[in-house]
Amino acid sequence: MRLLVLGGRLQGTEAVYLAAKAGYETLLVDRSPAPPAAGLANRHVAADIMADERSSRSLARTCDAILPACEDEATLEWLTERAPEWGVPLLFDMAAWRVTRSKRASRRLFESLGVPRPELWPACGFPVVVKPDGASGSYGVSIAVDQTALTAASAALAAAGHEVVVEEYLSGPSLSLEVLGWHGRGLPLQVTGLELDSVHDCKRVVAPVGEAAAGGPAAAGLGRPSSRAGSAGSWDWEQAVGPGVLARFAAMSVRLAEGLGLNGIMDVEVVVRDGLEPQVLEIDARLPSQTPTAVYWSSGLNLVELLVETARRGAPPAVSASARRACVYQHVAARDGRLEVVGEHALAQAGPLHLLPGFFGADEALTDRAPGAGTWVATLITTGGDVAAARARGAHAIQGLAHADGLELLPESDPGAPTAVST
Repeated sequence: MRLLVLGGRLQGTEAVYLAAKAGYETLLVDRSPAPPAAGLANRHVAADIMADERSSRSLARTCDAILPACEDEATLEWLTERAPEWGVPLLFDMAAWRVTRSKRASRRLFESLGVPRPELWPACGFPVVVKPDGASGSYGVSIAVDQTALTAASAALAAAGHEVVVEEYLSGPSLSLEVLGWHGRGLPLQVTGLELDSVHDCKRVVAPVGEAAAGGPAAAGLGRPSSRAGSAGSWDWEQAVGPGVLARFAAMSVRLAEGLGLNGIMDVEVVVRDGLEPQVLEIDARLPSQTPTAVYWSSGLNLVELLVETARRGAPPAVSASARRACVYQHVAARDGRLEVVGEHALAQAGPLHLLPGFFGADEALTDRAPGAGTWVATLITTGGDVAAARARGAHAIQGLAHADGLELLPESDPGAPTAVST
């Protein structure tokens, strides 16, 4: 199996990494001469795929399928038109992506299906989340605690050309779930827990969570940060969500995929209000970054392999998403003599990443660290019999890195509670 992966940043790194785990050969096409995924692909072509259709057609026809790993609308539309002409399967649902790329269109879908979601401003009070309509992840997201902050944040997004969405700010555990959809059937995979940094970017993914982590119903203290979790913004994932939450999350995610008419993969992100009520924040009909690798290491499910198989079969396969072990997946960045756990945005600017098994005691690492380099990033993957063991191994690897390079290990940041700033 030879896969053409279009885009070499965060999603492309995920795609190439998992394709290699499935035993696939990868051809990476990206405009940059040295994107992060270039160090993991079998071959990298630095090109704009739209610049020369004849050349692109020739490249595509050497592959068995095309997996877009970018969110450039013009490129995705161009590929959607041409891939059928080239006779190469495109593992992407353009119609579903058009809906999910817009937070307003996504909310209309939530409303039509009766899926719980945050209230829109001004029906809700402060604090509120201010975000661009057409961007995914944490890009452009800010928290406003009063009218002055809301006006300023909205004006900044509008000045940058974005339509603005303002909705209720929810605190609580953040969960993510991938769903495979094909011809009206949706298959939920494994739920993961997200831990965020001060700008609400995901710095760590944990699997499994809730009842799956605890081996039974969660106990008291639902939805509260755990003092024994060991780092800022982290959760005791055995206790963070209550009984039945994972099943409700899976059911609403399938409802969304089927309501969308999805033929491909999507991820669903929720915040669990009071540890009991999942509220959908965002859906994205494309291969996400971070969570699929955590799912792979915890459950053994390879989302790229499953996507290929689903397209071949014309239906999602029957699989078990049960955890085999716990996984903690996290990012660190070194700069100015310091080492810090950071959100994934740091990896988007990295040079070509290399896969290093056993890196400072981690199961695997993806890093552009080089001898003598003062600035570098790394993604550390650690596993264990439970989340606490996997987290401890991750912390040990980070401490070892800091010691080896003589770096000051900074305290972790977390979103904290929104507060007004006195002037």
